[in-house]
Amino acid sequence: MSKFLLLFLTPFILMGCSQLAENTVSSMYLDGKINVDNEEYNLIQGFYTYKDEEVESKKLDPFSPIEAADQFDTLTVEKNSEIEIELENKTTYITVYQWNEDGLVKEVQLVGNVLTVPSEEGYYVYEVVGKWKNGETTLVFDIDVT
Repeated sequence: MSKFLLLFLTPFILMGCSQLAENTVSSMYLDGKINVDNEEYNLIQGFYTYKDEEVESKKLDPFSPIEAADQFDTLTVEKNSEIEIELENKTTYITVYQWNEDGLVKEVQLVGNVLTVPSEEGYYVYEVVGKWKNGETTLVFDIDVT
């Protein structure tokens, strides 16, 4: 009888452990999206750090936002349009940096979670840094302002 019970309960125990591991891994970094003209686009994951009582994880490979932006389908947007940045609810602090074609970087001010696109035409890469209690994540997207 006990062998039957063990055989019956084993799949449920494994499923629970699998779900716990999945939740731990997904909490190590942030997923992010942007909304442009009522369309959603997933951001490209850069580096992340995560630490809690049980786990410490880092992805700190040499990281260039300009190179990471190659993985994102460049969006064409109009001058002065608005882009809403959406990170998971656990984010407590968001900083955005704008990289231009010449490699110059500057911090961009957000109003709420909304970024206003430059009034000058050109190619821009945005690095979104999200921080929360247990870590930090960098996400990237790029735009072509027309």
